[in-house]
Amino acid sequence: MGVAAALALLAGCGSSALTETPHGRQPAGGAGVSATPAGDRALRSSVAKLALISQDGCQTGPPEQVYPGCERFLAELRSAATTIRDDAGSLPNAGAVRATANSILAAADAYDRDGCGGGPYDAGSPNAGRCVTDLSQVRTGLSTLEDETQGLAGQ
Repeated sequence: MGVAAALALLAGCGSSALTETPHGRQPAGGAGVSATPAGDRALRSSVAKLALISQDGCQTGPPEQVYPGCERFLAELRSAATTIRDDAGSLPNAGAVRATANSILAAADAYDRDGCGGGPYDAGSPNAGRCVTDLSQVRTGLSTLEDETQGLAGQ
């Protein structure tokens, strides 16, 4: 993918349409339900988006230094993980993909719950250890989800 195309895709990641739940989406628990053509397109698009998200400093930088500034990273990842989880029904490893997506979402929720998103929380705060752990769990989940969906974006 060219740099211009990657930047264009990433620029579109900030739109509210990416973080809204579309009507008619397959429920997360719908194991065995085949995805719709629109769901397949959304799934492939979200898998492609993982490659861009994985280049973010919140994925690649030292977690103890980057955790206070990862709100956008987490918003983009939540959007992609939710779509992948909800549209994974046609994948042979749908159960594993859904479990990984759910673990990402749970770790992202813990990150928020622990107050890790900026504000008074810095490397010296009492929550720093929890924030680093939460972000590390998100990062591990993202790497696993990329592995589990490898090759899907190009189909």
